[in-house]
Amino acid sequence: MSLKKMITFFSVIPLFILMGCGQQDRELVVGNYTDEQTIVYSENRMTDDDEIEEFKMFIETSSITNERPEGLPQYVVTINNPAESTMDLMVNFWITDSDEFVFSKGMESSEYFKVDEEHIKDVNELLE
Repeated sequence: MSLKKMITFFSVIPLFILMGCGQQDRELVVGNYTDEQTIVYSENRMTDDDEIEEFKMFIETSSITNERPEGLPQYVVTINNPAESTMDLMVNFWITDSDEFVFSKGMESSEYFKVDEEHIKDVNELLE
């Protein structure tokens, strides 16, 4: 191997390492409560960063509601960062009698939000 090729090769390796260190290896996972203590998560994981950001955006822009769901949520969605062993977001979803989504953020939240009508289709697709 020529000296020029070796220099090029060893110059490129650190770039790939640095690029890999900066990646956000987040995943969005959907689960269901089987009882108050147990959540069973789907094997399917969404890893597309744009789709994860879109989900976070419509969660953050949803309106507070006075509706108080009863019972266990039908679905739970978490955004995890396995590389850092952290959970970035947890959202519990209840489906109302009128097929709307009410949700809470986190484990013990007492604030409830309603998914805006324009995002109901997106949430349905995510939860399927």
